[in-house]
Amino acid sequence: GDFSGGLDDQRQGRDRVLEMAAADGPDEIRTRVRQEIRAGADWIKFAASGGFSSPSDDPSRPTYSQEEMDTLVATAADLGVPATPHVYSDEGVRRAVKAGVRSVEHGNLASAATLAMIEEAGVFLVPTLYTILTDARRVDDDAYWATRPPYKRRKFRQFHDALMAAAEHLAASEVKIAFGTALKAATSVAAGLLGLDDLGVIAEGRTADLVAMPGDPFTDIEVTGRADSS
Repeated sequence: GDFSGGLDDQRQGRDRVLEMAAADGPDEIRTRVRQEIRAGADWIKFAASGGFSSPSDDPSRPTYSQEEMDTLVATAADLGVPATPHVYSDEGVRRAVKAGVRSVEHGNLASAATLAMIEEAGVFLVPTLYTILTDARRVDDDAYWATRPPYKRRKFRQFHDALMAAAEHLAASEVKIAFGTALKAATSVAAGLLGLDDLGVIAEGRTADLVAMPGDPFTDIEVTGRADSS
């Protein structure tokens, strides 16, 4: 999305918990990626399209060219660091996957063809479905939007049908979802995304925290809310 408002000291605050930077063109991007990794970045996350929570951009429009994304991902890969885009746009997702990203964050406007491309490339998807679909489904609920930005509601009304269709296409796909709405997505798949081979499964020699619950969460996810705390 439009992160430019978060780049200055006033927005980020004295502690600068969320570091962001702007870069245009391959040369600037290459330099900025190297600077971020030199400063200790484990991942490079970049905005590959507009967003829903930002006032001045379009979620369906990519914000970097193919050349720019290629440069960004290749520069990070040269230094052993994975890259992931914050992206909703179908075209933005396609460009990012072509560039070689390890995962896609959001991707909620991806077409069936683009999801097939993600699947074939073995790229992970972190779709944040709950928040996106909640806003889309409640777009006509005045009380729900009373304390939320009008521009955000306009965007969800504009893209409502595309968001719902994309969610259906995702459900019918075999894309690797990490930390989405399924139990495996939040455990073994998420561990695979992060390259943490000792986590995410219950097996000898692995690291795990075990939670007892009265039933099988793979058939009834509600049992996760009734975990035994005794």
